[in-house]
Amino acid sequence: MDSIYEKLFEGYAIPIFQDLNRYYDEEGLTAQLEQFSLPSDTSRQLEELFYDRYLQWSTDAFALGLHLGLSLFRDNVRRGGSQQV
Repeated sequence: MDSIYEKLFEGYAIPIFQDLNRYYDEEGLTAQLEQFSLPSDTSRQLEELFYDRYLQWSTDAFALGLHLGLSLFRDNVRRGGSQQV
């Protein structure tokens, strides 16, 4: 990640991730996994995998949204017409 993206990520995204209970339902996921009667070790590994994927997706979505948002301010984006390459 570029240094500017890292600074923006640290300033805007990390505070949101600190309130994970609002966005990531660990209890709901655990309840769903219990329905499959998996060994506890496998269930824990799946929970960690889902959590890791959630954090990776969130980080990627932030970076992509930031990049697309910043690209709207560039001079080479024409509004109201087709873009030139």
